[in-house]
Amino acid sequence: MCFGNVSVNTIRTHTILDSTGKAHVIKAILRVGVGSTFVDNYAKGGAIYEVDVKEGVVCSYGRNHAGETIVKHPQTDIVMLGKKIPLWEEVVAISKNAAEHLPEVRFIGWDVAIGKDRVQLIEGNHNPDYELLEFFGSNGYYEKIKKYI
Repeated sequence: MCFGNVSVNTIRTHTILDSTGKAHVIKAILRVGVGSTFVDNYAKGGAIYEVDVKEGVVCSYGRNHAGETIVKHPQTDIVMLGKKIPLWEEVVAISKNAAEHLPEVRFIGWDVAIGKDRVQLIEGNHNPDYELLEFFGSNGYYEKIKKYI
């Protein structure tokens, strides 16, 4: 997915394994680069948008690291709210599959890229910006996570 800058734009899916080893995607964030940076990282000037896990649709306005609300992408004027993420079912499936292959790490944030016709797993993060679970978009994740412990 490309939104006008030079970086690959990814989805960060947060997975958790339940007590049986089954993976669940509990939160997803679209990460979009801004400016000439080659990364879409929120901490490096990118913008983030929450994605509804069930529907695969952007369900929040964006935010940058300075805490500013982003209604339109700063370079392209694209309004992300309401955008359907292509190949969403594959994004969820590849994230869950990867998580179930690493049972030693029960909580992982996966960076997933979406090409024209396929999904690619870039990396898993053992420290996937925990603050974004509770302080960006929807909240109440402590209660959501407790049911998997």
